[in-house]
Amino acid sequence: MADESEKIDPRAAVIQSANQAGQQAKNKFTYDLNRRLADQDKILTADDMSGLYDPSRRLFTTIDGSPRLLTLDDIAAFKAAVKDVQRRHGLQKDGKGVNGGILPRQVIDLSRAQDRKRAEKEIHFAVPVQNRAGLVHFQTNAGPNNGAVRHHVMVQFLGYDSALAGGDSAKAAATTMMRSKIRFDCDCGRHTFWYRYIATIGNFNYGRAEDGFPRVRNPTMYGVGCKHVLRVMQVITHGPTFLNFATTRMIENGRKTLSNKRQINPVAEQRKFVEAASKVRSRDRKLTTSAERRETRAGTPKAMAAAAARIKAANESLKKTHAAKVNKPVDEAKKIKVLMGLGYSRDAALAAIAAADKAQG
Repeated sequence: MADESEKIDPRAAVIQSANQAGQQAKNKFTYDLNRRLADQDKILTADDMSGLYDPSRRLFTTIDGSPRLLTLDDIAAFKAAVKDVQRRHGLQKDGKGVNGGILPRQVIDLSRAQDRKRAEKEIHFAVPVQNRAGLVHFQTNAGPNNGAVRHHVMVQFLGYDSALAGGDSAKAAATTMMRSKIRFDCDCGRHTFWYRYIATIGNFNYGRAEDGFPRVRNPTMYGVGCKHVLRVMQVITHGPTFLNFATTRMIENGRKTLSNKRQINPVAEQRKFVEAASKVRSRDRKLTTSAERRETRAGTPKAMAAAAARIKAANESLKKTHAAKVNKPVDEAKKIKVLMGLGYSRDAALAAIAAADKAQG
């Protein structure tokens, strides 16, 4: 008989206890902060963007595709790009800010295709390790090329409090919470150097704020989520696995305890989560945008047949409308008006109409 451990998905071998994961995440985020502070002289900061940049610092950018010296015109273009990102997330509407956050589905929709492809190919699972009220610490496996074993993604559900107290069933409340806006963070380099600045100015960043413009790694500010974050978003948006976790460990527990005390997910439960998630339909494990999903649905035989039926019904409706207009009798007043326009007197027009009616029977 096979050993019980052999039944566990080998991809879950990187799973560790909540305490270990929490300490490792803390160490990584602390290291990132210290590194960032040490690199201050290399960063194009908010102060620089405000007009204090000294060209003698000779910072570089890759906005044209290859490294070159940064110019003041570049900084003006960067500032315009910042405003564009903020408008996209509603931060500049009527000159007022908003509470922030981004929908999990939007993270996928606004991501780079290459990040989605890497997430599908390289990141096999994302499992909740612990939660504190609406904040969930996820752990993912790492990709094959950077030497890391795992990465840590923090997701704060901004709709947690209202879902908790909203009066719906626990499952319905969890569903509402999962569809609410979030803030997130990841300890990986892709998030750190490409996307944390975008998350900060877009007001959906959970971790430390970043005021250093990604002038080298991502000067066009395209994309929002690394492959680890995208796998987490897939777990949140599809399949029943995380819904069950959110229902029992977040909503039900929150209603029972009315506490923000940390709740750990034991290693055994993490492995069960990974095993259950691996059985989700393959189409739900795919990281596709909303537009790609619509295109896929439109291409199915059922959807194509429905579209053909709608087109046929519309054509029939147009034919009937056209026929009704062609055969619709013209009232006498309009006939008189037309004939008088041709030079007939009113009496002559009436006589002509009477003769025409008699001739038609």
